[in-house]
Amino acid sequence: MATPPAFAAFAVYVGPAIGVVDVAAFGELGLALTEHALGPLAAGAVLAGWMMGLLSWLVAAARDTISRLFFVWIVAASIGLAHLPHSIAGNVEVLMAFFSGAGVTPVDVLRFLVGATVGNAVGGAIFVALLKYGHVVRGGALEGEDV
Repeated sequence: MATPPAFAAFAVYVGPAIGVVDVAAFGELGLALTEHALGPLAAGAVLAGWMMGLLSWLVAAARDTISRLFFVWIVAASIGLAHLPHSIAGNVEVLMAFFSGAGVTPVDVLRFLVGATVGNAVGGAIFVALLKYGHVVRGGALEGEDV
């Protein structure tokens, strides 16, 4: 499995070489994620983390492979279309902008990675904690029963 930096470097090299992407596109994608202040970046990452937490519950609840694939597609596409900062997918976009020389610095990459990772972790943890709490409260032992 390729790591995000290796994939990003490969994409920046191969894409323009075979004429399927313009180098400027890498800059536009990456700069859109690195231009935000840390607060809005982390807030968007919380939402993306919440959606990934939702995805894990939906996939676990789905019975058929087709429905699992649908849930993965719909949630991942929503994160991508909303251009929410995700610590893995967004990291590739930011690294492609860095490797293409679009003005993204190593500090920008690190700031994005820290903000997105912390936000994703908080969003996922809050979602899972609230869902588990709700499940325990609703499905807990009846009054007077021994636990």
